[in-house]
Amino acid sequence: MPDLRNASFKPTSTWYEDADTYWRAVPSSIGGMLGGLDQVHTPDIRDSRAFLTKLQSNPTLSLSTKYACDCGAGIGRVTKNLLLPLFDRVDLVEQNPDFLNEARSSYLEQEIQRVPDMFATGLQLFTPPQGRYD
Repeated sequence: MPDLRNASFKPTSTWYEDADTYWRAVPSSIGGMLGGLDQVHTPDIRDSRAFLTKLQSNPTLSLSTKYACDCGAGIGRVTKNLLLPLFDRVDLVEQNPDFLNEARSSYLEQEIQRVPDMFATGLQLFTPPQGRYD
């Protein structure tokens, strides 16, 4: 495994393919997303919410709460527990279409009207819609 902390590290197509292969073998569940843990870690969500709230309240940043983008969204656990309580709409970007199907049909079923777009692509290939996100 390459040292991702090394500034000279340059991902190759093989690196992305290996990641894709790994995630295709992971179950579309909270346990799958969290490596066997079956619950979202409450302190993680709490501290991430405090961080985002602090950024949103900073007048020099002028951040909107209209749209967020969950990058590497999996089945949408961060969208559901962190982003949707803070933003009007959240798009998901996830390379594994099975995860997006699980998000759409089950995990985010109650909130799906606030999830306008699900992009089934890796982040390395994703081009955000112009002007949508801060």
